[in-house]
Amino acid sequence: MRLTVRKLVHINQVVGDLDKAIGFYTDVFGAQEYWRGYDAEQRRDAGLFVIGDVCIELFAPRDAESLLGASLTRYGPSWHSFEWQVPDLDAARQAFQERGVRLPTDRPDAFFMTHPADCHGMLLELTPLEMAGDPRIREGWSAAPWREHPLGITGLHNLSVAVRDVAAASDWLTDLVDGATVRYRSRITGADAVGVGVADHVVELVQPTGDSGPVADYLSRFGQRLRSIEFGVEDLPRAVAHLRSAGLTVIEGSRDGAQAIRESDNWGVRWEFAERPVG
Repeated sequence: MRLTVRKLVHINQVVGDLDKAIGFYTDVFGAQEYWRGYDAEQRRDAGLFVIGDVCIELFAPRDAESLLGASLTRYGPSWHSFEWQVPDLDAARQAFQERGVRLPTDRPDAFFMTHPADCHGMLLELTPLEMAGDPRIREGWSAAPWREHPLGITGLHNLSVAVRDVAAASDWLTDLVDGATVRYRSRITGADAVGVGVADHVVELVQPTGDSGPVADYLSRFGQRLRSIEFGVEDLPRAVAHLRSAGLTVIEGSRDGAQAIRESDNWGVRWEFAERPVG
């Protein structure tokens, strides 16, 4: 059985201070927050916001003994996972179980999460639901205001996952997801990249070409997992000027024509910006 994916719902990030993190993303990126809540089972607070057509959920664990708390202690603020919407959660569960993927978190009729070790580092969350209050599903909603923002955001180019075997990872992903296809193959700094189109977005898989370099160093620190996201912008110099005016350090991106925010200035995660998508 193959998996049907309707869309990317959100990208998940672990932080230590929910209020400060959401305030930062609101001030710098024009984030529109639309929900906050507490999960007693996972002992974490969470908040959802959109920036352009992208939704990000922040997880803030309340103690170091929970799974998320242990992750925060070990890695600091960092990426966690990303969520796909599927039409049938039971069918989605079967697709993963047929491939031997463990599901450490499973809430029937709501969502489940996969074990990243079984998915080439991808910690995937699957749900049949819409997020309550998501402004993107309201009639008349538009991401156009973010084009007018100083960043000039046009949309998500890709989310990039560091892997040890890009051929095996891309084969696994295209076999798993119905309609998933390789959109491009390219070279980024110190790594080979394969972009796989999944529903309305691109999952870019990157494998280091040597023992050193940004992707190799990331794998050594974090293991296989989500490494970065790349936003499209209308005018890269304008976007860079805005980021620097906000006191952020801008560094070279992973590929030619891209710029990135230093992770330590951006709650531990790598955001990149480019005027044109790959491929």
